[in-house]
Amino acid sequence: MYSFAEVCKKLGLDRQTVQNMCERGMFQDAYQTENGDWLIPEYNFITTKKHDEKAEEILRYIDRKNHGGRDETKIPYIPAKVVANHYGVTLKKVINWINHGYLSGRLVEGEYFVPEEEFEYLKSKRDKDATVGELKKLLGSDYIEDWDVEIEE
Repeated sequence: MYSFAEVCKKLGLDRQTVQNMCERGMFQDAYQTENGDWLIPEYNFITTKKHDEKAEEILRYIDRKNHGGRDETKIPYIPAKVVANHYGVTLKKVINWINHGYLSGRLVEGEYFVPEEEFEYLKSKRDKDATVGELKKLLGSDYIEDWDVEIEE
């Protein structure tokens, strides 16, 4: 049997969605315990707990290989607010970038952090970007410092 939390993690869905699925009978033979906790039989899923554990083990191995065996806890992080200030955007915008995978980051005790190495790399790329200078040369006195650009979809 899977617990409610395990099903949420397994399917990558939020609690309310899984709750609705349970209530609608979308999991065969799922039931609530006396405490109101849902239990969902393993046979509702293609993979078993054993498969999931093996997959997690493989993913952890790949992560270790990709990070050169570095201990993730020793990677220096900076507050997402520093990133927001650098780019002149709100903290909410930076958190959105993290949540959409545009920027690496992690949530620790209610605060978002970004790997310092990634931030420094992005800063260096931005500093080397000659676009603004080229626009100033091209437009001369018609160049406006704070442009609001709208892109039509």
